[in-house]
Amino acid sequence: MMLEEMLKDEREAGKRAGRIEGEKAGSQKTREQLNILAKKLSRQGRLEDVIRATEDEAYFKELCREFGLED
Repeated sequence: MMLEEMLKDEREAGKRAGRIEGEKAGSQKTREQLNILAKKLSRQGRLEDVIRATEDEAYFKELCREFGLED
């Protein structure tokens, strides 16, 4: 394998690793947002909204904006 090919492979591997780490961080942030949102909604007696937020991504984002939890 030529040096150029090896470097290209290493760059691609680095990009994949970066994407995976980014996805993990995004997933963790979403879980944290959902936990906070569930607590706030529960305190307001909005349990149906908690359930809907877990099933409907657009509604989840809407509620995050409502409670100031957006990205």
